[in-house]
Amino acid sequence: MGAGGAAGFRTLVDVRALAARTTAPFYCAAFLFGVFYFGSQAPNSTFYAADPEATGYGFGLSALSISLVLLPGAVGSVVGSLATAAVARRFGYRPTLMAAFGLVALTFLQFAFLHEEIWQMAAGSAFTGLGIGLALGAMPTVIVEASDPSRTGIAAALYNNVKTLGGAVAGGVFAALLGAFLSPSTGEPGEGGYTALWLAASAAAVIALVATAFSRRREA
Repeated sequence: MGAGGAAGFRTLVDVRALAARTTAPFYCAAFLFGVFYFGSQAPNSTFYAADPEATGYGFGLSALSISLVLLPGAVGSVVGSLATAAVARRFGYRPTLMAAFGLVALTFLQFAFLHEEIWQMAAGSAFTGLGIGLALGAMPTVIVEASDPSRTGIAAALYNNVKTLGGAVAGGVFAALLGAFLSPSTGEPGEGGYTALWLAASAAAVIALVATAFSRRREA
């Protein structure tokens, strides 16, 4: 407890950093990153598992087969994370982050319109993973560089919390989207629900790109 009672308390995390003009766009992008990163994982798996004879979409894959189809995405994410520093040295961290969001937006758009074949989904997952890996590597650095040097720890902590919050919100929003397209005959989400979900994820990535593009550098 600080001296002087309540007046002596100091917050561990200053959430006012969320509203700072140099960092607010990046926190917005971090929230949206959590939306499409965490929110799309479970629905993609249920799409792969759906029986096409019953639902009209999906591939009826087993858990092992789903893991194998998702493997290119995991590999792409690792490659993207490892390549972030090299790409950023050449183009800068903010352009790298913008390119990552653009790549993710395009791949979710591809999911929305090209998902009839497994290879289409696997290829899209690889590029989605690449974009996510680049974003995971670039975003913390961009946020810390835009923050006051005395608050780098707070900036990193807020980034992780905001990203997780985006995932929590996405869980409810994406579930509602799928629920809005339930088929009366099967009780399962219709194909349109997945299309709407992928379009929403693509839109989130586009807004994150725009927020990053219009961010302002911290003045020296």
